[in-house]
Amino acid sequence: MKAITVAKYYLSKDPKKILFNDKIVTLKNNRHAYEGNIRLNKYLFLTQVVYMAKYGKKLFEDDFLAYENGPIIKEIQQSYGRMTFKDNEQIPKDIIDFLDKIYMSLENATYEELIDITHEDPEWIKLKDKTYNAPTMNLEKNIEEYKKRYKGLIEALKI
Repeated sequence: MKAITVAKYYLSKDPKKILFNDKIVTLKNNRHAYEGNIRLNKYLFLTQVVYMAKYGKKLFEDDFLAYENGPIIKEIQQSYGRMTFKDNEQIPKDIIDFLDKIYMSLENATYEELIDITHEDPEWIKLKDKTYNAPTMNLEKNIEEYKKRYKGLIEALKI
């Protein structure tokens, strides 16, 4: 599966663009970005690491890059606003159930809280001083940490 499929699914859950909006926000480092784009990349990151914690493997094949404001997928960042979900994009029911639970668990978080959560990731912390080069994050080597870190969330969501 590709991350863009998951991204489009999340966007389809917010047709009024309340969460995934085009509002330009100023971040702590005085950079400007679309709130919805930030939120979408953070949802994808947390979806990936919680999936890895539960199943021991990646949900989607795309790599995250360590940016100053947290992990992103370059393709998602660049194509935000042009993505639409089509019914013919098949996502297995068990994955839909998983995505719905992650979406529900994150929908009340602010984009700032989502950034803060991703800034606690061990791989991002390791690379944060190199974000000017946007290095690729190696999430697989942190699976055991993710299992510990997200155990309570997995139990609470009955994933």
